[in-house]
Amino acid sequence: TSWMVQATINGRARVLFLLDTGASYCVVAPALARTLALPPTGSFATGQTANGAVRAPVVRLRTLEHGTNRVSDVQAIVHDALGPQVDGILGLNFLNRFRYAIDPERRELELE
Repeated sequence: TSWMVQATINGRARVLFLLDTGASYCVVAPALARTLALPPTGSFATGQTANGAVRAPVVRLRTLEHGTNRVSDVQAIVHDALGPQVDGILGLNFLNRFRYAIDPERRELELE
């Protein structure tokens, strides 16, 4: 089962992310990174995908929000991981700043 969550980047862009507790970093699609003019850090990250290792640029999100939960200064990898229906992945570098649980009955991500 795939879990999709709504998020907001930099207080202005509402996005649809795949929730992935196996992803070390958040991921944003290249088109979204261009639209938001996300500043590159100059760093690159190597990630494992179903198709093998990929090297991708790292950008910095000023803020990333899910519901009322907001995190500042989040690094994200720019990669077209999921196709046109999804804006990216919500990974552990966001989730690990909270205690989190997935409620399968209500199909909700709970953060505190």
